[in-house]
Amino acid sequence: MSLEFVVWLFAFLMQAAMLGRTMHALISLSELENDIINPYDLTLRLNRFVVLEYACQALLTASLLLTGKWLIGLLQLAMLAFLLHNWSTRRHVVDATDVFRQLPVQKKRRLIMFGSFLLFFVIITYRLIESVIHGLLTDEGRANAKRLFQDAAATLHGY
Repeated sequence: MSLEFVVWLFAFLMQAAMLGRTMHALISLSELENDIINPYDLTLRLNRFVVLEYACQALLTASLLLTGKWLIGLLQLAMLAFLLHNWSTRRHVVDATDVFRQLPVQKKRRLIMFGSFLLFFVIITYRLIESVIHGLLTDEGRANAKRLFQDAAATLHGY
């Protein structure tokens, strides 16, 4: 298993988690707008994982930049700068007493994040698949793939 594959797999998992988190936030904001949940439940849902979300973004950005993935690393750095700007202006949390006034701004911010994370997810998925294919094109990769397929075929004969 190459370092390239491990880096892209890590980036894939982290980006998928952040994409899912942003999608959850958008769904929660829509539920508040449609009066399905109350503002206190919304703030518990959204504010609980803010620090973890920011830490994941910082870790992903650092790992991409330290391994030389400059294009996607710089794009992730721009997203990290956006998140840190929100942190410094105290827009990273949702206030239960002021949530209905914040709702349009929060939804717009989360939609921008969702679109960005989706673009990053597509790029990272492409690079992950590319690293797998390049790994299989080497002699060692072909031997590993051959062994893997032989083992898989051997286990199918028992059924």
